[in-house]
Amino acid sequence: MDNRKMRRILLTVAISSLAFLFCTAQPVVRTTIDKSEILIGEQFKLKVQANFSGDDYFIKWIALPDSMQHFELVEKSKIDSVFTNQKLSGLTQTFTLTSFDSGKWTFPSYNINFNPAKDDTTITMFTDSLPVTVAFSVADTTSALKDIKAIKEVEVFNPLWYWVAGGALIILLLALIYWWYRTKKKSKTPVQSVSKLSPFEEAMQEIDKLKNFDLSEPKDIKQYHTKLIEIYRQYLSRKENTDYSNKTTGDMLIAIKSNYAATDILDKSAAALRFSNAVKFAKYVPLPSDSENNQRLIKDTIRLIESSPSK
Repeated sequence: MDNRKMRRILLTVAISSLAFLFCTAQPVVRTTIDKSEILIGEQFKLKVQANFSGDDYFIKWIALPDSMQHFELVEKSKIDSVFTNQKLSGLTQTFTLTSFDSGKWTFPSYNINFNPAKDDTTITMFTDSLPVTVAFSVADTTSALKDIKAIKEVEVFNPLWYWVAGGALIILLLALIYWWYRTKKKSKTPVQSVSKLSPFEEAMQEIDKLKNFDLSEPKDIKQYHTKLIEIYRQYLSRKENTDYSNKTTGDMLIAIKSNYAATDILDKSAAALRFSNAVKFAKYVPLPSDSENNQRLIKDTIRLIESSPSK
């Protein structure tokens, strides 16, 4: 085999390898700040950007607390979506921070979770730890020194009238509160309506009402998937006598895995919840047929729970 043929083979292998790497690209997280040196109380901006394929991953975004060691969160922008060829390709958010501790500090890193759409293995990536120097302002030595002012006598006043006025206002306020308490009508506690339907019947009835949404309108699509997940949460809450309304998707899946032996229940729940989360939080706009398939998936999951024994 001559050198020319060998070079062609090596070039073909290299191009194929690069194409494979681009097709299986992993998510990328970038972190930048606009200032690495600030004065005490001065603000700086931290920008976090994640590049990923919206078709391949569902993302759990960074959760930055209001207060960190040596740093305070002043403001955070909304999460902006990045689209390439009309497909979600990334998210970005800017945080405004400050510090009141002088010294050289390292801004901590925080994790971002990427949940593959076709795999249950979560990819966890971290933002960069960035150095920030916080210093006092430099004294101005160019200004001329000024003479010390003479001692000024402090005016003495009698604070008695302030105490009398304050006491009178407090008495008046207490009298108004007492009058309001004596004259107001007792409000009746509203009676919460309890559905006479079983959890399964109520869920099926509410799912059937979703046909009133227009799945060609983006606003209706988001409300459709929000309502669909609310129906599933309400069904599980009534079925298990446990409040699922404030559980995250991860907590719901852990509870479902613990409560039901059938693995299909967990798989179908994970697929349906992650699809609806992509619509709600990542601004993914699915086709009407995809939304209807997700509705049928929730419906089948509820039927499967009804027919499956608990652990």
